[in-house]
Amino acid sequence: MFQKVFLFNGIGSSYEKLLAKLPPELNDKYSYYYEIACARLGLNKDIEKNLGYDSKIAQWLVPFICDRVIYEHFIGKGITPDIGMGYSSGIVSASACFNAIPHEAAWDIVKSHRSMLIALDEAHEELDTGIIVGFSYDDLSELLNKEFSPDDLVIGSGNSAFHAMISGKAGAVEKAVELCIKEGALKAFRLNTGTAFHHSIMKKYSLEYIAYCDDLKYNAPEYPMMSVFDFSVLTTAEQVARENQLNVYTQMRWDLALKELEQLGATEFFDISTNGSLSKLSRVGRKCKIYTFDDIFS
Repeated sequence: MFQKVFLFNGIGSSYEKLLAKLPPELNDKYSYYYEIACARLGLNKDIEKNLGYDSKIAQWLVPFICDRVIYEHFIGKGITPDIGMGYSSGIVSASACFNAIPHEAAWDIVKSHRSMLIALDEAHEELDTGIIVGFSYDDLSELLNKEFSPDDLVIGSGNSAFHAMISGKAGAVEKAVELCIKEGALKAFRLNTGTAFHHSIMKKYSLEYIAYCDDLKYNAPEYPMMSVFDFSVLTTAEQVARENQLNVYTQMRWDLALKELEQLGATEFFDISTNGSLSKLSRVGRKCKIYTFDDIFS
C-alpha cells in the first residue's frame, strides 16, 4: 500500500556537519532559501554573526532548509513518496514539503522556539536529553521506572529495538546515563541540549509554539503522513494539525511507527537529510532498505 517512505529528520544534528555534506550542486538553492528565511525572521544569513537566542534559531533553521532542498532534488529525480514521517521537528519539515503548511510557516515555527529558550533561561531550568543504545524499550522502561519519576525523566522516543532517546531534568539524565552504562549499555551519553523535547515539562515553555500551531491554517497533505504518536495515517488537514500541536512535549515511538509502515507494505525508506542521521538510529526489517542522500546522489 505504501512502498516508498520519506523520513524527515528533526533539529539536533550539527549544522556544520549538515552543510558539509551538502553537495556544491545544491548549495546555491540552499543559500537562496536560507537568505529568504533569514530576511523573514530577522536573522543574519551568516550564522556566526547571530547573537544570543538568534544564534540558536539560525542554527535550527538549517535542517529545515536542507530538507527542502533534498526533498525537491528527490522529486526532481522522479523519486516520489507514498507516505512520509517526521522525527520530532521533522514533522514540521514533512508538513511543509507535503504542502500541508507553507515553508514560511515552518520557518515561523522555528522562530517560535525563541520564546521557549527565553522561558527556560528565566526559570533557570536545567534540562537535557540523552541516547541509550543496547536495551529494548521495555527493558529500558523497567530499569528507569525503578529509579526515576516520570516528572524527572522519560523515554522521549523509542527509536529502534535497541536505541532510545531519554529526556528530562539534566541531573536525572546524567544519572540515567551512568546507570545504563553500569547495567551494560553498549553506548550511553548526554547530548547537552539544554532542552527536554518530548517530555511533558516542555509544554509550559512552548506556549508560543502551541498557539502558533493552533492558529495556523493547514491543508490536506499532498502525500499521507504517519503519526509518530498514535501510528495512524494522516490524510486530512485536521490530522496534520494535531500531529504538529502534539510535538515538542509528547513522547514518540518512532520504532513502532516504522513497524506500522512495514505492515502497510513499506519496503523502501528514504532519509531526507544530508547526513543520513535517521538511517543510523532507525532499524527496519530485512526486506526493507533505508536509502540515504549519498545513495541517491552518487
